[in-house]
Amino acid sequence: MISSSQKRILSWLSKFSPDLEKSWDVTRDISLPGIADGLGVVRSALNLPLKKLQQSEMVFKRQAHVVGGGTRKRQVFHITDKGREFISKNDPTSVKKKQLGIFIGNRPSTGEIIGRDELISSLIKNIEKSSLLICGLPGIGKTTVVCELTNQLSKQGKTIRWANANEFSDLFDICKQWQLLDPLPKDTVALQDLIYNNSENEILIIDDINFISQRHIGPFEELSEKIVQSSKTRLIFIGREPMNHFPSIDKFQILPLEDQYGAQLLGEGQDLEDRLLISKRLGGHPLALQLYQPEFELPEQSANVQKYVEDTVLSNLGEQEKDSLNLLSMEPIPIISNNSLVSDCIGMFDEQALLRWSSNNLNVEVHHLIRNVRRSFIDTKKQKQIHQKLSEHWQSISRNVQEDMVLLFHQISSGNLNMVELIENHLSSISSNKSNFLAVLIEQALEQKPGSSDLHYFAAKVAAHRCELSILKHHIDKVDEKRKLELNLQLAYFEGRTEDAERIFLQSLDDKDPHTVNKLAISAASRRIDDRIFDQKIDDQLILDVKKYLSNIEINKINKEVKSAAIIAITVIKHSLALLESDVAGAEKLSISVGELGLEAESLMLVLRSKQQIFRLKNNEVSIQETIEFIDHAVSLQTNQIYSDSIRLNLVETLIPIDLKLANEQFQLLRKPDDSIRSDTYYRYAARWWLCKSYFYPSEKLTCLRESISIHKTAGCSRAAKTLESKLHSLI
Repeated sequence: MISSSQKRILSWLSKFSPDLEKSWDVTRDISLPGIADGLGVVRSALNLPLKKLQQSEMVFKRQAHVVGGGTRKRQVFHITDKGREFISKNDPTSVKKKQLGIFIGNRPSTGEIIGRDELISSLIKNIEKSSLLICGLPGIGKTTVVCELTNQLSKQGKTIRWANANEFSDLFDICKQWQLLDPLPKDTVALQDLIYNNSENEILIIDDINFISQRHIGPFEELSEKIVQSSKTRLIFIGREPMNHFPSIDKFQILPLEDQYGAQLLGEGQDLEDRLLISKRLGGHPLALQLYQPEFELPEQSANVQKYVEDTVLSNLGEQEKDSLNLLSMEPIPIISNNSLVSDCIGMFDEQALLRWSSNNLNVEVHHLIRNVRRSFIDTKKQKQIHQKLSEHWQSISRNVQEDMVLLFHQISSGNLNMVELIENHLSSISSNKSNFLAVLIEQALEQKPGSSDLHYFAAKVAAHRCELSILKHHIDKVDEKRKLELNLQLAYFEGRTEDAERIFLQSLDDKDPHTVNKLAISAASRRIDDRIFDQKIDDQLILDVKKYLSNIEINKINKEVKSAAIIAITVIKHSLALLESDVAGAEKLSISVGELGLEAESLMLVLRSKQQIFRLKNNEVSIQETIEFIDHAVSLQTNQIYSDSIRLNLVETLIPIDLKLANEQFQLLRKPDDSIRSDTYYRYAARWWLCKSYFYPSEKLTCLRESISIHKTAGCSRAAKTLESKLHSLI
């Protein structure tokens, strides 16, 4: 007779291909921990049913390498042909039910939920009316409850987006996990607009929201207030107590399991009376029950769960193994298991249910309850030593961007004397995938060195990159006078104070060497030409400003090694100026002169001539079709992607007021903004791209406009930003 638990094991194993039977590398899902996680039972509960299934020749076991589970061979289980035949005839759950809804994001895989039916029913009723805040102790089953809730909501046809937070997460990171849009805007208000206007009737989930730092929590609070007040979108935030944020969201406390359900979680390997006693002694705490092994001595009634973990669960670990667990416990985020300093111990820790895995079984962290216990036993001096050891490890291996930030976290946490220089090395390549980390890490560094002018400058730079004006202002006064000028210029751009910005810019030229003055003047002239909206009438002041910047340039004082590039940049500016003044003949002379300068001269000459062609189109001197053919030819000969995108974007801007459908066709040929490209010129391209998109996607219009405004400000184009803000306000 096959028991229900044996059927569930067979049903689980039948999901995996027979091809795995001969493979050396196998998924964690067919190891004992993976099966237990998949079925939602304790590991010890699987021993007896697996043994009986092997005796009946429905399952066999072997040794294999579990991907992500360390280097040692581990025991894995496969269903036999006999087992597959049985389950196909006797288990209706083996036939996949059609899912009406859609799951998006890194939703964890959990097994059957036990003892939460009434709670799930209550949550389903409440989410029809409002968003939910799910709270409880670590390991109490918050994530499991919400996973089951989403299973039920999926049957109603809901779209469910899942994100997992950590102490570095910001709204951009969460929206990226939710896969709301590609590319995503970076501006937090634009992101809030996107969520509010484009996620109607969807369920948006953030697990571990309690980890989000004070540095990043503000936009989440603003979002929750906005959605709770007037949106059909539903938020589900999951976090451990104390949870003092989000007062407007209904809070639900997850309580321990009743003993009858705790006994059920323990499986059928022991008498019911014994299982009821175990559940009672462990307070019905699901993770404590999952950690339980028959050889463990039971604590006294109502014993503290953390004390039980340290005194009983971890008592069988040797000192070296505890040291390894400490190292893994001090990692700030889930890490790729194979890259861990203690990768050799991952398999052992997994077998003892000490780990929590990502949905793809590649990233791992210590269960938060166990991590909290281990961290509580490590004093400050020892913590610094562990961080130093981990920083040496991450320094020694090849890393991705996220792991670069993990390394920096350990370097700062270890009290590295060179932390200022280490942080500075990352400032030249701030991206949206790094700025959330850097913002938090610099704050952590400031806790150690609160008077550091350098760190306050770094914090202000990151805030400026993220368009966080209040944080930028907070740090400016703590920066030395020399660098304060640069930050005040950025602030003036953000706040649209063009006269102040002009005054500060001219002041910044004082006491600069001629090479730097030339470089700044060329940059300012280029920026001023782009500081307008494409359908905006040209004003005389723009032309005067550009000529004034150019007058500051002394060609004979430009460094020899960059002289050719500088002359080309000046020529390009003069060419744009000629077209602004309707001097087509002068523009043609300049484009010819560029062709004689070398340095990608032919392709750059085509860029200039494409502008001349578009000028003729605006003046009805050539047809749309002729212009499109010219642009296609010019783009085909470009080796520089920025050049080719800029050429076509000029055409899109020109076509928008003439033929919106044709403009959209050309827009679709453009490359989406790439956050890894860092230059003021490219920022301005991205700002224009988002503005153009606002014409083609009405449902995203506000989001696109806000993002365009934000990038224009970052690029120093405050006039364009101010014009777009007026346009935005007319739409709200």
